[in-house]
Amino acid sequence: MTDAFQPDQIVNQRYRVLRKLGSGGMADVYLCEDLTLARRVALKVLSSRFVHDAQFVERFRREAKAAAGLNHPNLVAIYDWGEIGGTYFIVMEYVEGETLKQFLRRRGRLHGSEAVEIALGLLAAVGYAHRNGVVHRDIKSQNILLDASGAVKVTDFGIARAGDASMTEAGSVLGTAQYLAPEQARGEIVDERSDLYSVGVVLYEMLTGTVPFSGDTAVTVAMKHVNERPPEPAEVVPGMPYALNQIVLKALAKDPMLRYQSADEFARDLRAAQDGGPIAAAVYDPSAERTQVVATAAGETQVMTRQAEAPLPPRKRSRRTLWIVLLLLAIIAAAVAALVWTMGGERLDVPNVVGRSEAQAVNALKDVGFKVSVQDTYSDDYADGLVARQSPEEGAELKEGATVTIWVSRGPENIDLVDFRGWEAADVAAWLDDHGLEAEQKKGRSDTVAQGRVYKQDPPPGTSLARGETVTYWVSSGSPMVTVPDLTGSSLSEATAELVALGLKVGAIAREPSTTYDVDQVIRQDPPEGEKVEKGTAVDLVVSGGAPSPSPTVSATPLEVPEVVTMDAATAEDTLKAMGFVVDVKEKTSPEPPGTVIEQSPEAGVTAPFGSVVTIWIAK
Repeated sequence: MTDAFQPDQIVNQRYRVLRKLGSGGMADVYLCEDLTLARRVALKVLSSRFVHDAQFVERFRREAKAAAGLNHPNLVAIYDWGEIGGTYFIVMEYVEGETLKQFLRRRGRLHGSEAVEIALGLLAAVGYAHRNGVVHRDIKSQNILLDASGAVKVTDFGIARAGDASMTEAGSVLGTAQYLAPEQARGEIVDERSDLYSVGVVLYEMLTGTVPFSGDTAVTVAMKHVNERPPEPAEVVPGMPYALNQIVLKALAKDPMLRYQSADEFARDLRAAQDGGPIAAAVYDPSAERTQVVATAAGETQVMTRQAEAPLPPRKRSRRTLWIVLLLLAIIAAAVAALVWTMGGERLDVPNVVGRSEAQAVNALKDVGFKVSVQDTYSDDYADGLVARQSPEEGAELKEGATVTIWVSRGPENIDLVDFRGWEAADVAAWLDDHGLEAEQKKGRSDTVAQGRVYKQDPPPGTSLARGETVTYWVSSGSPMVTVPDLTGSSLSEATAELVALGLKVGAIAREPSTTYDVDQVIRQDPPEGEKVEKGTAVDLVVSGGAPSPSPTVSATPLEVPEVVTMDAATAEDTLKAMGFVVDVKEKTSPEPPGTVIEQSPEAGVTAPFGSVVTIWIAK
């Protein structure tokens, strides 16, 4: 199928197409450049198979209209909408990142705190939309974007409802089956609580790594939402905090009246779970949804177990009938809650275990008759191993066998950094991990620290950091290399200063007569100019001793260099100097006895001027 737009095409005289980002069930999305505002935008184009469907076109138009009026940091902004030659498009904010579904496939299930933070961002967006009369109707992890900083952005209001449900045909089911609320699966009227059910599915998916229901077909999955209870998150992930488990179960209640009634109420429970405080979901009992309370003709109350019912074809209900049904559901829920309270067995007072050791706290709670869930936390007030908080708090009444969650301190929240300079890189990473800090390793060259050891860190030693913050440290990859400068013609003092400034050293200094260079000017050097060496390398210099002074008793005619190989160093030097040569002595590894001349230059028999340099190498 040919794409609606091609790269470099200008849409609506304003948007230049860069590339196609992807396709969905209803639309294709392109990355474009807004030529007017010089920014990148996403262009969402209704698929060609829907352009002749008036209802889909109208729904697409209503997405733009409904979402364009919403302005919230957790919602993808809608900028523009239009139509070109029968192709309908929406211009929206471009979010550089990935969907929550992609993030979960890459990472697997999330830690409780991470899942709660994402859920709070999602609820902030959904709550804002609800307050403005818009129900999303298709909340799922594929429609939740995480930008480069991890911030939540909710997108795709393609089946959003603003004001009424007239755009949905009777019996039609829109949305993705794995995230559908039961009433949505039955084709009934949906409201804000249907979105909150879908948020509950997303939270379940983040905490467990899987959705609560799956099946071979969308219909199979939808019917499971209607008729089956999902496995509790604590069953899928042993050790799941009691509070999070209860919050998910309340969000996934089949009956909308038993769910959270607003995004704000849902978010309050999540924040309370973060802080270890009491949660509204604590009194929710998922087994109560299996029970119906029916009034008999004699006015007695009977409790009956509800059997799984086959789904009936949806029928239109009047608004009055709907309110009557909702009222009855509220009465039933209150009666069930009362029955559960009175028939649930003995209720026990929760003791205070804050400040005790983990073992003491667990034993104290079990002795009373409670189960115990142990979680880790950081505390500046309680030492490592002591209980920092509990939920429920002291004095609360719970049924025998209920779970009390305790948070055991793992030390202070803030950590004082030590000085890592000179440490092995692996030791720094281990220390940071042990203290709950994130590590970022970089490499560089150091003048003073050996390869593989840390030479710099940020923040510096002594800084107090909260757990989870990042510490960057640099590991030495060896001493930095220096380019040897050209010292020829420099005075000895100038050459010395230049070498020291570059981190090099002056090595052996030899003198030889010269009629070209003034006294103490550099004639030659080793290593030569341009060679790269490590800092601290010694550079040998040959400097001028000035013009040779002819001796009246010594012939100025060229002299034959004598053979000094195999002589000891002292004898060789005396022999050469007596003839008027300047001697340069160097050492060289050799199997010959130390101090023995093993090589000379010029070789024996070569004629050289009076005052010439003869270099000899002696064994070391």
